[in-house]
Amino acid sequence: MFPLTGRARARQFDPLVLAFALALTMSLARPAHAQTADGGALELQEAAQLAVSAQPLLNGLQAQNRAAHEAAVAARQLPDPQLKLGVTNLPANTADQFSLSRDFMTMTNIGLMQEFPGTEKRRLRGELSEREAAQLDAEYRMVERSIRRDASLAWLELWRDERLQILTRANLREAEAQQQAVEIALKTGTATQADFLAARQEADRLRDEVAGTEQSIAQARSLLSRWIGAAAERLVCPDLPAMPALPSLDVIQTRVHLHPQRAIADAQAATAQTGADLARTAYRPDWRVEAGFAYRPDFSEMLTLQVGVDLPVFTRDRQDRSLAAALAQKDAAELAIEDARRQLASEAWLNHRQYELLTLRLQNYDQTLLPQSEHRITAALAGWRSGRNALREVLDARQAALEVQMARLDLQRDLIRYFVQLTYLGAYEAGAGENTHE
Repeated sequence: MFPLTGRARARQFDPLVLAFALALTMSLARPAHAQTADGGALELQEAAQLAVSAQPLLNGLQAQNRAAHEAAVAARQLPDPQLKLGVTNLPANTADQFSLSRDFMTMTNIGLMQEFPGTEKRRLRGELSEREAAQLDAEYRMVERSIRRDASLAWLELWRDERLQILTRANLREAEAQQQAVEIALKTGTATQADFLAARQEADRLRDEVAGTEQSIAQARSLLSRWIGAAAERLVCPDLPAMPALPSLDVIQTRVHLHPQRAIADAQAATAQTGADLARTAYRPDWRVEAGFAYRPDFSEMLTLQVGVDLPVFTRDRQDRSLAAALAQKDAAELAIEDARRQLASEAWLNHRQYELLTLRLQNYDQTLLPQSEHRITAALAGWRSGRNALREVLDARQAALEVQMARLDLQRDLIRYFVQLTYLGAYEAGAGENTHE
């Protein structure tokens, strides 16, 4: 068979191209994901709210907080009095052995002893528990923000995987339509076996990618179920949330100082300061009083009154060491405040800068790269119809377009990631007394 000229090939491909275009149009007209129109689609904000509703981690912190407040009340009280019972001067031998009544010195004793720790010491013990409760309050807010962030990021991964699956399926439908067109052309002698094998290979490759997205979706759904349980089985909303205007870096740097991580560091420093104050009270002795009554059969009863006091005279290896340890803990806690400040400031700068750069990159994709990929497909199809290009160029153009679309999808996901992280840092929360008009 003599090879057809370009013009002759174009004439013979016209019905084929028309059939391919019709199949492609019908495939693109199908709904990409009919179920996403359901009103039950899971939105980002809803996922974050579900994650903190009936959350065991948060409920556990609340229980610890209640425990700390209760312990603070108990720590301020005097110790319980001690009841003492015993026998004194019981004979151990002779005819009076173990007799409670034959020897006049034998007494049956009952008494009460009460310790009196210093008022300042008891106050500081209660204050220490209150400080721990304040730290738990800050940890609660920190964990709540972290859960919202982690659930949002898990939702975002599922959103990306579902959008990628829709995109890959759309390209698969195009590849299948093209394979059908090439198969018809092969039967009419206007396409080669290599063209048919290339079209079939491209369709098979996309089928495998669709299967891969199924795996990714299952994994992402499992990660999301860690936070929201059975609600993770719902389809995610195809639309990303509307993002407010990005505040300036100076505003964000001011707002991150109100982050719970900073509050935790402040609470730890306050706890360490109270611990140091409590260690100083160990130099002051505690007092105790004991009153007793002794019963002697056939003899007069006896009364006892005793007063005891601690003697902190050997302080070098006890009180001094305890105070030094408490002061070292205080220094460490104060240094942790500066570390938290630097960490928050660094994260604020990084996320703000990355958000700005990703916004510019997305604009470049929308204005340049995506239109270019569509133009390339159009040119490759035109060349293939006219016989100037091989089918491989059409397949390569479609694969390149898919890669551009996938890259843009990743950029969208990354942009929302930085939005979620900035929300976690408090970038969109106005502080007390802050001017919100930017």
